[in-house]
This record gives sequence, structure tokens and C-alpha cells, in this order.
Amino acid sequence: MERLLDLSALAFFFLFVYATTNRRSVVASGSGNSSFPDGLREAQTQVFVETVHQVVQKIRKGDIDGRKWDKVALVGFSIGAIVANSISAQYPLDLSAIVLHGVSWDPSWIYPAFLSGLQQPAAQIDPDRWGQVPPQYQTQPTREARLTACFYGSFDPGVLEHDFNQRDFDSLGAAMTLTYHLVHAPEYQGPVFLGIGESKSYAGVQRVHQILLLMLRYPVDDSTFCGGTKCIGQPYEVYNRYPKATDHVVKVYKETGHLVLFHRAGLQLMEDSLHFLEAHGF
Repeated sequence: MERLLDLSALAFFFLFVYATTNRRSVVASGSGNSSFPDGLREAQTQVFVETVHQVVQKIRKGDIDGRKWDKVALVGFSIGAIVANSISAQYPLDLSAIVLHGVSWDPSWIYPAFLSGLQQPAAQIDPDRWGQVPPQYQTQPTREARLTACFYGSFDPGVLEHDFNQRDFDSLGAAMTLTYHLVHAPEYQGPVFLGIGESKSYAGVQRVHQILLLMLRYPVDDSTFCGGTKCIGQPYEVYNRYPKATDHVVKVYKETGHLVLFHRAGLQLMEDSLHFLEAHGF
């Protein structure tokens, strides 16, 4: 649990393989302890998709631990969930089950969320710690910015401090391309789980969101991630996105922001996710 909670702050993917307690994490290029390729031209969402696809193929062929696995489930948080959505559309036979955390198909929340966090190049924020990181990798400069972008409602304030100290980066390449991967997966025929926080925006997110929507001539709503009136129906878009899925499970957690696992609802999210996987043979 502790390792999984640490990974929740990343654009991460978690693979479950059938009939084993081993779980393998795949961290996106440019996150965690990975290398830092060109953050604009290389560290893009499609690269993440292809990376996970190749790992899944190796797991199924037995190239990683010498055992072939017939069933593979993918758990993705945030950008990781967007990648899971995209891989299920591009490679519908790769995955036997999908677990999505902290994502919806309403693209109007994404860029206001990035802007509300006031992201800046990590190397400028903390040169001693991140001076070697290329400028295309950005993160929130202050606790207040992190709070605005990722937290809402019921959480332990000490968790915010832990999350801020452990926060990772978003590449410009991923930020510019991820909305193209919020897609329909018409041929995916496995089960799918969606867990998301139901939160209204903090004032900073809400104001940025409203300004952008007005500029783009969209109706104004106070939703960011999954807040306001849109959260009433938006998570259930999963039924339309996965029309051939064998099972659809949607869980919306009240008083919970984007970093679901760092809120008090996080343990319930984990319990619900594991129950879903167990119900489908994992």
C-alpha cells in the first residue's frame, strides 16, 4: 500500500498479472527515476502508450520473468488512466481488465487544472534538487499551487506536505498531447472500473476555468477534474466509451479531489479497485 500511495503522485501505470501476487509498476518516461528525454518531442502521451504496450507484450510472452501470462490488468492514475484509455482503443486485446483512477472525458477540466497549479520548470523552482532536469519538465512551485490543483474536501493536511515533497513532473509533450487520448474504445471487451473524486474547484481553479471557457465561448461551469454539475453524469460516460465492455463499475467519492489516494477516500478506492480485480479473476 505504501509503495502504491507514493506512485499515486506520478503519471503511473500498475500491471496486475493473473494468478500471482506480483504487481509491476511502469513509470512514464520522464517520471520517477526514469531518464529525461526531450520533454516536448519525445515524452509524449503516445510514447507512454507504446511503452506500456511493449511491456504487456513481453509479460504475455514470458520475456520478463520467464512465465507467460494470459490475463493482464492495467491500473492507471491521471495521465496513466488516459494512457490506459488510449491503449484499450489502439490495442484492445492487450488488456484483460482496466482500472481508471482520477480521469474523465470532459477535456475542459484539463488545461484549467494545469494552469491553476501555476506549473513552472522544475529546474527553476529548485536548482539544487532539480537543476539537471530539462526545462520542458514542470511542476507546481508552491504548496498552495499543489493544493489548488490536486486537493479538495476531506484529507489529512500532513498528506499535502508529504505529497508536495514527493511531487513529480509533467512534461510539456504529455500536457500538449494527452487530450488526444481521451477516446472511445469500441473494440475493448474486458471489464472496466472508474474511480474519481467528486469535488468542486478551489477558487483559483474555478476562476481560471471560467475565464478560459468564456474565451472559448463554452458554457461556464465550476467543474475541474470532476466537480460541479458535470460530475453528476460525466463519470458514467465510461459506458459510452466502452460499449462492448463486459462490466462497467463507476465509483464517485465525495469530498475528494484529483489525488484520490491522498484523500480520506483513498483506502475505499483501493478496496473497491481490488474487489473489482478479484471479481474478475485477479
